[in-house]
Amino acid sequence: MQTLAELQEAFQLYAVCEPCHRVQEVSLTDLIAANGPEYRLDRVRLRLFCTACQQRSGALRIVYVGANRRAASFRYTR
Repeated sequence: MQTLAELQEAFQLYAVCEPCHRVQEVSLTDLIAANGPEYRLDRVRLRLFCTACQQRSGALRIVYVGANRRAASFRYTR
């Protein structure tokens, strides 16, 4: 499973609430500061909670932005 450190250089992370369709960027920098660089992405997924509808969906959108932060492709994962 991927760690936060593996994503930090070229990806952005978004939490997706499937029940209400809300999408919110998740700061990898803040997650690493709170949990360490080896914290696994599957553990982040378990903690996701939508503050708008009070539901848990565990859905993440991992967006490849490249080293220059300009690329625009993504992988959707639950």
